[in-house]
This record gives sequence, C-alpha cells and structure tokens, in this order.
Amino acid sequence: MARALLSPEFPLMPPSSSVAAPAPSHQKHPILKFLAGFFLGLAVAGSAGGAYVLHMVWQQLPEVDHLADYDPMLPMRIYARDGTLLAEYGEERREFVPIGQIPLQMRQALLAIEDARFYEHGAVDFTGLARAALRNVVSGEHAQGASTITMQVARVFFLSRVKTYSRKLMEVLLAYKLEATYSKDKILELYMNQIYLGERAYGFAAAASVYFDKTLGELTVAEAAVLAGLPKAPSAYNPVVNRERAIIRQQYILQRMHELGYLDAPAYQEARTQALTLRTQYRSIEPAAAFAVEQARKMVLEQYGEEAYALGLDVVTTLSVPAQRAATRALRAGILGAQDARGYAGPEGRIQGAVPSDEPKALRAALAPYRDSGELRAALVHAASEAEGIAAWLRDGTQVRIPRSRLSASARAALKPDAPARRRIAPGAVIRVVADVRERWNLGQLPGMEGALVSMDTETGDILALTGGFDYAFNQFDHAVQAYRQPGSTFKPFIFSAALEKGYAPGTLIDDTQRVVTPAARGRPAWSPRNYGGNYEGFITARRGLVRSKNLVAVNLMDAAGVQYVQEFATRFGFLPERNPPRLPLALGAGAITPLQLTQAYAVFANGGTLVQPRLIHQVSERGGAVLYAANAPSPRATVVSERNAFVLDSMLRDVVQHGTGRRAKALGRPDVAGKTGTSNDARDVWFAGYSSGVASVVWMGYDQPRSLGRHTGGTLALPVWTEYMAEAVQGRTPVSRTLPLDLMRFGEDYVYPEYVFGTCVDDRKAFVQSPFECGPDGRRPRAGNSADMG
Repeated sequence: MARALLSPEFPLMPPSSSVAAPAPSHQKHPILKFLAGFFLGLAVAGSAGGAYVLHMVWQQLPEVDHLADYDPMLPMRIYARDGTLLAEYGEERREFVPIGQIPLQMRQALLAIEDARFYEHGAVDFTGLARAALRNVVSGEHAQGASTITMQVARVFFLSRVKTYSRKLMEVLLAYKLEATYSKDKILELYMNQIYLGERAYGFAAAASVYFDKTLGELTVAEAAVLAGLPKAPSAYNPVVNRERAIIRQQYILQRMHELGYLDAPAYQEARTQALTLRTQYRSIEPAAAFAVEQARKMVLEQYGEEAYALGLDVVTTLSVPAQRAATRALRAGILGAQDARGYAGPEGRIQGAVPSDEPKALRAALAPYRDSGELRAALVHAASEAEGIAAWLRDGTQVRIPRSRLSASARAALKPDAPARRRIAPGAVIRVVADVRERWNLGQLPGMEGALVSMDTETGDILALTGGFDYAFNQFDHAVQAYRQPGSTFKPFIFSAALEKGYAPGTLIDDTQRVVTPAARGRPAWSPRNYGGNYEGFITARRGLVRSKNLVAVNLMDAAGVQYVQEFATRFGFLPERNPPRLPLALGAGAITPLQLTQAYAVFANGGTLVQPRLIHQVSERGGAVLYAANAPSPRATVVSERNAFVLDSMLRDVVQHGTGRRAKALGRPDVAGKTGTSNDARDVWFAGYSSGVASVVWMGYDQPRSLGRHTGGTLALPVWTEYMAEAVQGRTPVSRTLPLDLMRFGEDYVYPEYVFGTCVDDRKAFVQSPFECGPDGRRPRAGNSADMG
C-alpha cells in the first residue's frame, strides 16, 4: 500500500554509496534574504510614505484654537415685559450652556448611548472600533461606526457628512488635534451645544425647550433620555413625528444608564414607566403678538442690521401678555361677529375627486392649501343635505358633524341643490368649522374685513397691546401702523380743542340746521353735510353737539374757528398735514390717520395735555451679557395743549360715554371712561377711540379695499371690541381723578376760560354761532343772570 502511493518517476532513494549528496541548505539563504529585504523595504517605504502623507494631511488640518472662544450664532428673542417669550428669529434655535450648568443626568444619558468610555479612551476608541468592525463583519452591513464624541465634534465643526475614507482619516486626525488642545469637558461642552437635534434646534438646551418647554435643569431622566437619542438620526427619533421609535430608543438608553450604574433599580423603573408630555406646538412667534413682535423685529433690524439674527439679542418689549392676548381675542371675535352678521359667503374651495378618510396623508394633502386660523379649522365636506346638515373631516381625520339646527338661515340656503355654485355646500367643499364652549362644532368662515387695536399707557407711552389684523399668517399688512384711514367723527374732539383756544366754549351755541356750506362752483358741486340719521335740533351747545356727534355742529364750529387754524392745530396731535388738508370736510374726518397715531392723539386728553411718543422696546441686551439699550425714563413728551384745554375735552369725552354715542363703554363701570365713536363716509371705516385709568386704546374695523360696512357704525362694531379689551387692560389700575385747573372757571353749567368772560370775548358775528355770554360795550360784560365761579 505504501509503495502504491509513490510515483514511478520518483523511486525510493538508493544507498548513499551509489548516489550524490544534495546541495547544502545554506545555499537557499540568499533568496530568502532577498525576499525578506524586499518586503521590509516595501514596509519601510510604505511607512515613510504613509508618514509623509499623514504629515501633509496634518499640516492641512484646520486650526482648532478658535473653539476656545466658541461663540455660536444665537437667535434674536423678543419678550413681553414680564419675560414671556413672544418670538424667536434666526435660522437656528440655540442656547449656549456651559458644561458646568448641564445637569449630570443629561450628560450621562448622552454618554450612555454615544460614547460610554469617553473619559477613559483617547481621541479614538480602538476597543470600540474593533467591536464595531466585528459586528459589521457579522451583520454584513456598515451598522456600527464607533465614532467617539471627539470625532463627532471634529465632523460637526469642520467636515461634511459624506462618508469617504479621506474624510474619515481627517476626522481621526482632527480628533487627536482636538484632544491635544482641549479637555474632555470642553469637548463635551462643544458637542452638547452644537449638535443638531431636529425641529431647527441646535444643542440640548434648545431641544429641551422645543420638545418639552423646559430648561435643561427641569428635565426628568426619561425626558433627557429622549433627547440623548436624537443625535444619531434627529428625524428618525423625533418624538413629535416618530413617537414610537423615539420611545424604543429612549428605553434602550435608560437600560444602558442602568447597566453603567448611572441609575439604580428604583430610578430606572420610574424613568422607564414615566409618561411623556411633549410641548403641544413650538411656535417661533406667539400668534397673539405676531403684529407687535414684527414691529419690534423691524426696529431692532434697523438698528443692528442682519447680524441681529445671530448676536443672541434679547429684546424686551413693553407689551403686556394679558392685554395683548385680550386685544387679539376681542378683535378676532368682533370681526367674526361682523362677518357672520352679513351671512354665509360660501366655501373657500372645492376638492376634485374622492379623498379616503382612512388615508391621513391624502386628507392632509387635500387641505394643505387651507391652513387653520386659530379656532377656525379647515374641513372637507363628505356629506351635506338640507335635512341632515353637514358632515366633514378635519385634516387629522376627525369627523365633524353640524346638524341643521345649528346652521344659520344663509348656511341652510347654501345646502339647497339649487343654491348658487359659489355658495353651495356639497361633498368636496372646503369649509371652516369652530367648536363652541360646549365642544359642539359650528360652521364658520374666514372674514373678508380687517381690523386693528392699539393700546398704550398715557403717561409713559408704553405700548401695552398692538394687533394689526385678523390673522398675521393670512395678511401681514399691519393696519395698526400702516393703514391710513378716514377717522370719521373721532376727529371732532380736535376741532373742539382748537375752538377753545379761539374763544369758544363747551356752552357756545352752534346751529344744528342743515345748510349749504360750500356753494357750487365751476367743477365743484355744492356741499351740504348731513347728520347721521337725518336728525337736526337747531341751536345746541357745543358739548351736546360732540356728545350726539352732530356733523353740522362740527362743521360750523370749524368754520367759525378757522379751517386753516384747526388743521394746523390738529398737527400738534400727530395728524400729518399732507394727509389732512385744510378743507371743511376735514371736520367730518375726511383726512387720514393710523390707529397708532390716533391712540397717541387721544392720550393727550388723558394725561393733561402732553404728546407722548409711543414706545414698544424697553430693553435690548446681549444674551447673558451687556445691556445695549434701556428705556429707563418715560418716552419723550411735548406739551401740545394746556392742562385746562385737556380738562375740558376730557369732561366732554366723558359725557360722550355717559350720555352719547359711546354709552356701551359704561359697561366698564369706571368713572373716568372717555372716548368717541367714529364712522367715516359711507361707513367704510368704523372706530372707537378712548381711554380710562391711564390706558388709551383705539379700535378700527373696515375692508382693505374700502367699501361700505352697511348700516354699521363705530358704536355697533368697534365700541364692543374696545370695551371687551379694556375690561382686561384696566384691571388693577386706579381710575384717574381730575382736579379743576386754577386758570379755568365754571360759567353757568359749563366751563369757560376766565379771560373770555372778564377779558375780551369773541363776537365774530357768525350767524351759526352764538356766544354763551354777550360782549358788552367794553367787550367784557357777561350776559345778565349768569354766574361765574373760579376753579
């Protein structure tokens, strides 16, 4: 058997006596030495080449020294006067927190999942690298990266996320360079403040606010574990959009924390069973304050330029959160009420084709062009009949039912088969629905009209509330600041204020009889103003004329005082001369003014005669640093009328509320409520301007493209909004008590300047004006039977 395995060409060796001996083995050594030397040379050359390459790459590495003064872009934040965050502007939501102020449990949660041996290994964790390589071989995929925290810092600050061998080499070398320059704590601080965590949040402090509306110090262990799971894949583990995946990762992190000894058994069990409550919705801008903060943003941007978005500026406004929310709420309700009174206008749009209710994506896509507006929710009709009412879906798939009994007559008419196509409610129609206090759904609609409300402190000029429209998301035009509209009868007090300085008094008799004021001329028709409602009373006092908002009284008094004089006098209050030309129709508010300007003007009568500049920004400072601007003193002010002039007008405006067109304002139950209604020509603008307890406020309502509001007036539309808002604005404030100025006197039942009684009185012979006292031969004698009392 053994011989059979031998080849015949190679028989067994014969005896040594007959066969030559083989060559000595040392003769093969030169070949082996050559091969060994060759490979050794290659190794040395390779090493030298590799070292040279590493040296060249090292020389090309970016400098890392600047991270010692890490100064990330911080967004601009705008706050209310009480510190409530109203808006945040900037590409990144970020808040820098030093490592010493980051809670230990937050750091431990992060290290447990990202780099548990961070404080033990160097720039590269070779143990972890080997473990990851083994797992990748076993799985056949590149599942484990084994990047240390330091390597991630290198990538985040200096490199792209493209996965190449050269980038990985740069990452490793940068990690060594970082660890040669900074401590572990500093590197961890850089990481925890720079890493992106979804929802435009950079760093864990910003993420804590965005996801949980908390500071880092307020986070629970369970919440910290959720945030710690975000760096790997912020979109995949975002608890807002992928709650289930986020919780699975959170549970794994908590388990790791327990295994590493960061959590004992009771703490671990408590954390893993804790229910998560996410922030309902993170808004960059508080909707109720959108118009006001936009004004603040523009002011800061004008001062500091585009860098304002990255300097970490904290802007504290003068806004009062309760007042601002009350203003927005009252204005929206007033506009919606006015719109509803005009009847249902019809659906906003129609969706072609069926949309399955069990496919949320399809439903959301169909309603995407119709964004919600506060309590007004967009809904897609899937069934509608005159007998049953309306059934519709919200964008989240919730079914809404509105029975016929809760529909207005105009809405029921829209359900009829023969209703006009633009108004008909049928399957596929996009409508608005709103829930009432009993959580029942009702049909609503976006309004066509707009409005504005401005409120300021009459002494300091601080703007307490400013809302410039129904919904900033739908219309960014700020009607409070930008809209020049006809003030209507709210202009009349300024005529009476001017007339006081020309010798007239509240007791002056003015003819309230319709007449041709401006005769016809070439190219100009005759002008004969009329009173609202066509009611005329003959000669009445100027006071009654203002209380009853008599147009003829205002026109006649302006004519008597002088058109040019009244126009120039009004400019003291902020009326721009180019928008309020000197013509008699100005007496009826035919000029133009913004709600903000009118608020400032009415504050003059409230504070005793001074024009105070409105102020929106109280302080600007760097985040945690220097104060750049502080408004410590009241706003600049200028005396525009005497104290006695303001006193008389205040008394007349209080009478407007007690006995005239502003009676609804009596609902405030305060003795110092004063104000004036205003309705412009053809009811295109309606107003109420007034004040109480040191707060002046103005409400305007109308259409962007001016058109009639029908039979509405300032008293029926604007005044209810004003009263509802002021009920909140004056809470905690003391009503203002006025003292009769020494240079003012009572004459009969009203006030008069003493010099017009005892000095030279006015006798301008106007047929439509009669003085309350006669001018004697010396121009001083009061009418017999009248008594004069000095204040």
